[in-house]
Amino acid sequence: MVASATSVDSLLSGQALFSNPPNGLGAIDYGWLDSDSSNSDESTTPAPSKTLILVGGGWQFPETQDPYGVSIYLDILNRAGGVEGAKIGIFTTASSSGERAEENGELYVQDFRDLYELYLEEQFPDAEIDVEWIPFHIDNYEQQQDNPELIAQINSRNAFIFGGGDQSFITESFFIEDSETGTRTETPVFQALRDRYEAGAIVAGTSAGTAVQTSSPMITEGESYEALVNDATPLVGSPPFVRDLFYNPLGGLGFFNYGLLDSHFSERGRQGRIVRLADEVGESLTFGVDENTALIVTNADTPEVNMEVLGENGVFIADLSHATIDDCGEDWSASGIRATYITEGDQFDPLTKIAMFGDKTPIAETEHDAPTTANVFSWRDPETGRWTDPRALTELAIDLFESEAVSATGFSFESEPVQYGVTLTKTDHSKGFSGLDSLGTERSSFANLEMSIAPVQ
Repeated sequence: MVASATSVDSLLSGQALFSNPPNGLGAIDYGWLDSDSSNSDESTTPAPSKTLILVGGGWQFPETQDPYGVSIYLDILNRAGGVEGAKIGIFTTASSSGERAEENGELYVQDFRDLYELYLEEQFPDAEIDVEWIPFHIDNYEQQQDNPELIAQINSRNAFIFGGGDQSFITESFFIEDSETGTRTETPVFQALRDRYEAGAIVAGTSAGTAVQTSSPMITEGESYEALVNDATPLVGSPPFVRDLFYNPLGGLGFFNYGLLDSHFSERGRQGRIVRLADEVGESLTFGVDENTALIVTNADTPEVNMEVLGENGVFIADLSHATIDDCGEDWSASGIRATYITEGDQFDPLTKIAMFGDKTPIAETEHDAPTTANVFSWRDPETGRWTDPRALTELAIDLFESEAVSATGFSFESEPVQYGVTLTKTDHSKGFSGLDSLGTERSSFANLEMSIAPVQ
C-alpha cells in the first residue's frame, strides 16, 4: 500500500515517502543513499511492479519552485532509484515537429538540472541526475521505428516521461496504423518500451502524454458541449482542430487498463466529453486528471492495484455502470452516473470502485441556497483560446456537499441548438470529505455523487 503524499520539505528531509518502492530497478527510499544489494537473493525477488504516474497537464516545472509540481518531479526521481539510480528517458513525440520535439526535450532535461541545483545539490554535491532526451518524433519515426541505437537507448532507461502536444502523434509514431482497415502493428521501438515497463520501469506522462497511456479508445479532440450535441467521430490518426469529439478506437499505448483517460480535466470542464465517449464506446469507468496533479497507479494489472493522488488538485472519476442513457430522441441524455473526486491523501481501488479518504473528515454542511453555475462546462472562448470559469462543475459538486441542499444544477454557457444542464444529487451513498494536503491547504473530496446530464426543458 502506498503511503499518503507528504510535502516537498519532508521529501528532502530523508524520510521515506513510499513503503514499497518499485522492484527490480534499484529503487531506494528518500535519502537516496547507495543501497547494498550484494547479499540479495534473486530467487526471492518478487516480480517487478508496474507503475504509472499520470499528470493532467499544467505541470509546474522546478524553476517555478511550485511545491506541487516539484513534488511530482521528486516522486518520479525517487521511484526510479533517486539521484544515483534513476535513468530517465524523455519522449516529446507528441510535439508538432522534430524541431519542437528537440526544443521540448531540452526543456525537460533542464527541468531535472534545475531540480538538482535547487533541491538536491547541497545533499549530493558530486552527483548528477541521468536524464536523456530520446530523439523519436513525428518527423523521423518512419526511419527510427527499428533503429538499434534508439532501442538500446530505451533499454538503458528505468523511467520514461511523455510530454504534451498531440497524443495522436505518439500512436502514429509507435505503431504502424492503417486508417482504412482500422488496424495497427507494433513497432520494435514500442516493443522495447513495453518490455521496459513490464520489467518495472516507471512510465509517466503529462497532458497528451497522459491521455495516450490508455488501452481504451483514446480521446483526441473535442469540447464537452459539442460532444453532447453531436455524435463522436472515430478516427485513426490526428483529428482536425475543432470542437467536436474525436477519438482513436484503437486506443493509446495500452498501459492504463482501467477505463477512459483524460487530462486538463476540471479546468476545461471535460466531464461532458468523457461521459459521452464512455457511452459511445461502452466503457463504464472514466478518469479525468486535473492540472499540476498526478494520478499514481501502483501494482498495475494485479489484484493489488492502487491509485492515489499527488499534487495541487484532484482526479474526477465517473462510473457509468448503473447509468441510464437516452439517445433515442433528438438529444442525448444520461442519468444515474456516479461521480467521485479524489485529492491528495486519498486512494482508489479501480477493481472494487471504492475510494478511501485517509485522514479527511466529513464536510460540515452549512445553511445556504443550493449552488448553481451558468457555465458548467467551462466554455472555451474562441478569441482568447482560454477556458472560462475553470473547474466550474467540480466546484459546484464541492459547494453542494458544503450546503444542506440535496441537489444542485449547472447549465452550459452554450444554448444553440440546445442548452444542457447538469444535475448533481446527494443520495444515501454520497459522502464528502475535507482535510489538509501536504502543504496545509484544505482539499475537498467526495464519493458517489449522482450526476445527470440532459437538455434543459
